[in-house]
Amino acid sequence: MCNKYRGLIPFSGGIDSTAGLYLTLTSYPNDNFLVFKVNLINGSSASRTVMEERAVNDILDELRKMGIHNFTYRRLSYDYSQLGFPPIWDSEAVNFAAATCIRAYPEIYEFIEGAIGDDYLQAGFQERLDQIEKILYLVSERTPDNLKIVFPLKNMMKYEVMKAIPPYILKLTWSCRFPVEGPIWDLKRCHQCHTCKVIDAVVEKHSEEFEYLDF
Repeated sequence: MCNKYRGLIPFSGGIDSTAGLYLTLTSYPNDNFLVFKVNLINGSSASRTVMEERAVNDILDELRKMGIHNFTYRRLSYDYSQLGFPPIWDSEAVNFAAATCIRAYPEIYEFIEGAIGDDYLQAGFQERLDQIEKILYLVSERTPDNLKIVFPLKNMMKYEVMKAIPPYILKLTWSCRFPVEGPIWDLKRCHQCHTCKVIDAVVEKHSEEFEYLDF
């Protein structure tokens, strides 16, 4: 595959980032994208990291089976576990890593941001978004003139985002922030974190449409 990339797509294996990835790759089949995952090692999310890693690998494998090959995957790690409780938002670390990728591949001219409509309803979200955009531009040494931030999900609420993903791929996603131990030493969703509650509310409201989900 040609190593010239149109855009950079952060991918965690969660529902929102999966939708952003799937819609972008299928909307621009003739363009190549660099997809990256950052394993955030901060002392409070080891089990989450394990489940996200599994989801990422399973989803990318499924995309390849579907004949979607216009991407290259890179895995990065950022260990700040010795600093105690995480002093930064996950998105700040992700955008720092994204800027590093852009420095490595200067032909990139788009950054795919996974924010969805629900996010903008949260107090302080726009301020956090502005902050991580500053990090992206500062570290990448780019400007809005030569690096466009694209929001493919901005006008979509969680239900619409979930419906945009093929069912067999949606089943592979992992969005829970604090996995709990389940039977046979497996990890299950906590159903208590904000992300789980949002997903559970959608599934409960549209139970017939998502009856195939077992998470």
